[in-house]
Amino acid sequence: MNALVCLWVGGILFLAGFLHRQEKIGQIDGQVFLAGHLFLREKIGAALFQRLWFLGRTPFTLLWLGLLIMLNWRYGVIAGGIYLLAAGLERGGKLLVGRPRPWGVVFHEGVGMLQPQRPTDPSFPSGDSFRVWFLALMLPAFWGAPWYVYTLSVGVALTVTLGRVAMGVHYPLDTVSGIGLGFLSAGLTVLAWQAVGFL
Repeated sequence: MNALVCLWVGGILFLAGFLHRQEKIGQIDGQVFLAGHLFLREKIGAALFQRLWFLGRTPFTLLWLGLLIMLNWRYGVIAGGIYLLAAGLERGGKLLVGRPRPWGVVFHEGVGMLQPQRPTDPSFPSGDSFRVWFLALMLPAFWGAPWYVYTLSVGVALTVTLGRVAMGVHYPLDTVSGIGLGFLSAGLTVLAWQAVGFL
């Protein structure tokens, strides 16, 4: 994994998510959400996304970070520290922007909240997308995994991210910004590992 590419891609995606604050782009984001939500719900169904829901949750991420600390405490602590910084940025974004969840907005087509647990925080940015992409990029780098492992982990992360739209809890630009934060935090982690001679 090229850490500098991750930083550039992550920064662009994270900032791109804020475009929803422009009225026209926000309207388009809502339309894309509605089309995506209805398509994914009808064509794939919510069951797959509900089963994979836990992969973007905080306890799952902390479990992996704890495992890394047990395997190599120095590099686990680095990953954990960067994760905490990124989680603070995610939380700050939620408080600053305060975007309501899609299912909390009236859509004539009847958007439902299909996630196993009802979220209580604002919609932007998607913390679940941030966490699943952080793990999907960081963990294969830790083990020096081949390209096909990255392909598999990115496929899982993409499915989890699409699930946030399918289950009615995030707009597309929420997830784009969350993905960007995942890229940024994974890239910073790998750069820090390289700086201390791990990779």
